[in-house]
Amino acid sequence: MKLLLILGASLTLSVAAQTDGQSKKTPATPSPSTQPLPRAKEEAPEKKGGPAFDPTSKLGDSYARRRAHIAEARKKARSKASKKKPEAAKLVLPAESASEAALPGTWVLQSESLGKSLTEQFQKAAGKGATFKLGKMSGDYLAEINPKDARITVKWNEWKMESTTTRGDLAVTLTVTVSGTQEYEIVQLTSGQKPESRKLLVKLVKDDTTSESFFQGSKMRTNPGLPELRSGHWAIHEGLLYLQGSLQKEAWKFGRKAAE
Repeated sequence: MKLLLILGASLTLSVAAQTDGQSKKTPATPSPSTQPLPRAKEEAPEKKGGPAFDPTSKLGDSYARRRAHIAEARKKARSKASKKKPEAAKLVLPAESASEAALPGTWVLQSESLGKSLTEQFQKAAGKGATFKLGKMSGDYLAEINPKDARITVKWNEWKMESTTTRGDLAVTLTVTVSGTQEYEIVQLTSGQKPESRKLLVKLVKDDTTSESFFQGSKMRTNPGLPELRSGHWAIHEGLLYLQGSLQKEAWKFGRKAAE
């Protein structure tokens, strides 16, 4: 009896072991009721459009374009102004003139001629609303002309100018002293029957002058520019030398210096 029970138990265990091995080898097939749920379709990312309308951005672009346009217009205007040359003054020289053989020698500039140039220059510098009045002048402005060496030597001989500038109730004084020499090169010298054919072109090549300026009695650090000998036209008539720079409205008049 015990033997039968032992055999039965062994047989039962053997059958269970075989069944367990088969279950491991064959995967379980899910029934229709246990099929996995289908995955939800992934939503495609939204297509991004262009940037949103920004009225301030358009205003900024318009303002930038306008500023660029104004800057370009100003640049063109400055370029045009720099290229525009001052118009030459009308010649007021005597119609008749001695030949260039009479040019060599030392000539003394008349105070009246230099005074007019000084007044015109300083009045322009003073500006509107101010009045420049030239006072006493002393000393000499001498021009030694040497066509053979293509040189003109200008000598400021202890030259001094006093002036007053008035603006409303305010009046200020200016005193300028100059001494020394300036060397000019004669670049071109021509002669002829007509005033426009008598040319004298010069270039400043050396300046050995010293000057001092006093504003209301106090010495200034800088000195105002003074009129220079300018390229233009010439004439010698009735013992006077006329030199008119291309931008001068009136000619400078020189008298020949008497021999010492």
